Amino acid sequence: MNIVLVRHGKPTGANNIRVNSAGFANWIKRYNHSLVCDSSQPDATVFRHYQHFYAVSSDLPRAVHSCCIALNRLPDAQSSQFREMEIPRYKLPFTLNAWTWVYLCRTLWTLGVRGRFESYRQAKQRAKQAANQLIELAQQKQNVIVFAHGYMNLHMRKYLRQQGFTQLQKSSDYWGVTAFEKT
Repeated sequence: MNIVLVRHGKPTGANNIRVNSAGFANWIKRYNHSLVCDSSQPDATVFRHYQHFYAVSSDLPRAVHSCCIALNRLPDAQSSQFREMEIPRYKLPFTLNAWTWVYLCRTLWTLGVRGRFESYRQAKQRAKQAANQLIELAQQKQNVIVFAHGYMNLHMRKYLRQQGFTQLQKSSDYWGVTAFEKT
C-alpha cells in the first residue's frame, strides 16, 4: 500500500508584495484562488510513475491545477479536508512583505492566539483526519497520491509515520514528493 503526498506547484499569487494587515487579508484571498504559474513545472519523469495511482486533491485551485499538470488529468476526488492549514490574519499595525506576514501570523497562531479562523489545534485534528482518510483510500485502492499543501503535508506526514508507514522520500518544495509505503 502506497501513499504519496505532493505539494502543489508555485501559485501565481505567491508574490511577496508589501502590504498592511487589510492588504494581507486580500493577498490571502488571491493566493487561495491562484492557479499554478506557467513557469512552475514538475519533473515529468517523477510523475510518470504515479499515473495509475488514485488521485486526490485539496479543493483549492492550485492543488487541483497541480494534479492536472502532473498527471494530465483531474483528480479522482477533491476534498476540503486536504486544504492548507489556515493562514491566520491578525490586525496588526504593520506594513510587511506578504511572506513575512505569513510567518509572523503562523507563529502567533501556533502559540494559540485566536481569531476568526480555524485554530491550530483544529487544523492538526483535520490533518489527522485527512491522513486517516488517505489510509482508508489506500486500503481500498492500494496506491494513492494527494495534491495538497506544505503545512498540511507536514502534519499528515507525522501521523502516517505514527501509523506505521515507512517514509521512502521527502520534499517540502513546490512539486515536492513525500512517499510512504506499508506492507
